[in-house]
Amino acid sequence: MVGEKGERHSELIDRTNSIGIDFLRTDLRAALTFIQVAETSSSWESRDRNYRKALEGYRAVVHFLPRLVPSPKELAEIETKLEEIKLQLERAGFPVSS
Repeated sequence: MVGEKGERHSELIDRTNSIGIDFLRTDLRAALTFIQVAETSSSWESRDRNYRKALEGYRAVVHFLPRLVPSPKELAEIETKLEEIKLQLERAGFPVSS
């Protein structure tokens, strides 16, 4: 019985980690979408708002990533997208403090 509880606990931790990684991926996709919208907007207010939303998404991923245990492949994917977002934000004049 004790072993069964330990297995369920381990499964719950794995599932929680997997869900967390999915949320990070969603935030990364959203940030990239906000950047795309900002880059194509003719309105300064819209550009600013969308770049700020992308920055919020970037910061959320940076904040929560240390709490998760992604696989090496997942980590490489996340880090690549973070770097892409960071470069685009900084190019647009939105400095990203690491």
